[in-house]
Amino acid sequence: MTVCIRRRLALLGVTALLLASSVAWGSQVAVFTQSPDFVSLTASQNDAAGLGGFATSYDNFSLASATTITQATWVGGYFNPQSAGTITGWTVSIWADAAGQPGSLLAFFASAGNGGETFLQNDGLGDPIYSYTASISFSAGAGTTYWLSVVPDLAFPPQWGWTSSSQGDAVSYQDYFGNRLAYTNDLAFTLYKTQQVGTPEPSSLVLLGTGLVGIAGAIRRKLGA
Repeated sequence: MTVCIRRRLALLGVTALLLASSVAWGSQVAVFTQSPDFVSLTASQNDAAGLGGFATSYDNFSLASATTITQATWVGGYFNPQSAGTITGWTVSIWADAAGQPGSLLAFFASAGNGGETFLQNDGLGDPIYSYTASISFSAGAGTTYWLSVVPDLAFPPQWGWTSSSQGDAVSYQDYFGNRLAYTNDLAFTLYKTQQVGTPEPSSLVLLGTGLVGIAGAIRRKLGA
């Protein structure tokens, strides 16, 4: 009897675990993207060795429907000189729109490490280009213009720059040593939301619940025998 009860308890535990896993699993689905064209870099950097946050680059985005952005990826590389440096952290920020320019800060997300730096290729100028990623959590409204900035903590030299994109509205900005500069290129990044996958249908949940109740009842009867 003891072995039988243990088996039923084990089955009950495994079933519950599978149910929890099916609800928790999710995939990242892109909600906005601008692909890199590997033409140029726009400096964006916090020099922890002395210059501080001397350069911040921004590009705008707008979503067709309201959603929570859960991940950002972007593309950039090194110049002056064209050799990889050591990034110790990232600050990903989202800003309000102010008459077509970056306005007030809405949210920022700081993370340690190099953002999963992965080499892609050299751009047209010979700069080594990499991809990066960070987890964020920002509730974006539908049809609202926001601005994204990505700034690495990186001792100068070298400089780090955000890779250009030929997709978008041909508007981006950079704050460089206190001066705001306007550019006619876009910057390469992708924003994602988390979409649940493998979630059981309601009818399946009812059948599973009925089965669990049956197993529990059987165990009680065995224990009372």
